[in-house]
Amino acid sequence: MGVLKDLKIADLEKELRATKDEAAQRLIDMNGEKQEIAQDAKVSAAIAMYKIQLQMAAEAQDPAFDKSSWDVEGWKARLAELEDEDEAEDIPMLEGGDAEKDQGGEAGGDGAVKV
Repeated sequence: MGVLKDLKIADLEKELRATKDEAAQRLIDMNGEKQEIAQDAKVSAAIAMYKIQLQMAAEAQDPAFDKSSWDVEGWKARLAELEDEDEAEDIPMLEGGDAEKDQGGEAGGDGAVKV
């Protein structure tokens, strides 16, 4: 009778270890998925920001475009969330400067990229 109890206890302990191992593996997998989703969201946000930067660069090349409507501080804040603050401050097109002056000449005519 005591041998059967010992076998049953050993079997239950083995099952418990297997269940704990499975639960730990699921937690690891979920954490990996969570990190992957967060990384994908950051990449998507960065792509959207770069598309907008391209559009703003194209607009900056147009001498008739009114750059005063740009929310420069808002874009700096959004970029700072994705990048280091130093990198966000070093982007010349966000300073609202004239693209022709920054490039030292003509902006390039109709070759602007539209997003």
